[in-house]
Amino acid sequence: MVLNNCTICSVYGADNEEPKRIRVKCAGNQVVLYLKRENEVPAEERIRIDFFDSQIGCIKTYCELMVRRNYDSSIAEPWVADCEIVEVAEIVQGRRSLRAKMEKEFALTSFRLGEFYGELQNISTDGLYFITRTKLRYDDTIEFNYTFVEKEHQLKAVVLREEDFRDGRYGYGCQFAELPKGARRDIQQYIFNRQHGRIW
Repeated sequence: MVLNNCTICSVYGADNEEPKRIRVKCAGNQVVLYLKRENEVPAEERIRIDFFDSQIGCIKTYCELMVRRNYDSSIAEPWVADCEIVEVAEIVQGRRSLRAKMEKEFALTSFRLGEFYGELQNISTDGLYFITRTKLRYDDTIEFNYTFVEKEHQLKAVVLREEDFRDGRYGYGCQFAELPKGARRDIQQYIFNRQHGRIW
C-alpha cells in the first residue's frame, strides 16, 4: 500500500482519549508525522494511527514511531516522527476495494463439479478473480482454502461474471458469500504486505 494522498492522521493514546489530529506526509513507503512537541505522541511500542487517504479511504493501523528533532528549516514543526506501519487493522474503503494482484494456482471445489484447479489473479475483501479450464455457471458456489497471514481460512464465493478467452480458458469474478471470523482482517494485511513487497 502506498499512501500518496494523505496529509492528516489521527493518533490514539493508551487511555482511549480523543485522538490527536497530526499533519503527515506520505511519499511511497516513507511516512513522516510532524509534531509540535517531543511528547505529542504516546511512548508505547505500538501506536494506533488512522490515516485518511483521499483515494483509498481510512486506513486503521498499528505503527512504530521514531521521534527525532527536526533540522529542516522549511518545516514549521520542531519535531518529526518516522512512522512504520506494522499492521493494518481495517480499511474503510473509499471509491473501490483494494486488490492484490497475483498469479498463483490453487485448488477449488464446486458442489456440482467437484475439485478443479484455477489460477488466482487477484483478491480483495469483496471477492476474487481466477482463470480456469473448468466451465462454471453464473451463481455457482465455489469453496477453497487459503492462508493469507498465518491462519488458513476456508472460503466460499459465488460466481457473478464470466469471461470466455476462446482458448479453453474462462475467467470468473466471484463475490465472497460470507467471510469467516478474522478473514477480512487477514486479507487486508495480506494486500498491504504484497503492496509493500513483504510477500510475493
